[in-house]
Amino acid sequence: MKAYNRANKTASRKRIRDRGIKWEYHYRDRSMPLKKRFDSDIGPGSYHRWEGHDYTTNGDYFIVVGPAITKNGQKRFFSGIKRLPPRHEKDRKIYAPSGKYFNSILSALSHASDMWGVPFPRGQTNYSVNDLIGIKIPRHVKG
Repeated sequence: MKAYNRANKTASRKRIRDRGIKWEYHYRDRSMPLKKRFDSDIGPGSYHRWEGHDYTTNGDYFIVVGPAITKNGQKRFFSGIKRLPPRHEKDRKIYAPSGKYFNSILSALSHASDMWGVPFPRGQTNYSVNDLIGIKIPRHVKG
């Protein structure tokens, strides 16, 4: 646990967006087929995933923005972040990120850009929950 410094509050932990993380699009084995399916069923730019390395904590993070199922079973757009387990671990099981649900993808992308500093995609189509009607979203895709 980090020591709290009352005299100098700026010496405490920085927000993730202020750490200078370079976010790059990166899709893994489970996320690439999901991206392709969402891009074909909903439209291009309906699912985004970034990864970046934080040199202040020497940790890797990923951010995901896309369709998801809420805990109540509703279809929404999700914006969330999660720290990846260290690369040397044999069982690198990655759990669901924590974040928020939104009624449009532009709201979810704005949240991700404001909170974590990911680049906002150019020419992004504004998909809404109406675009998710009839789309099958796997149960494991949730926040």
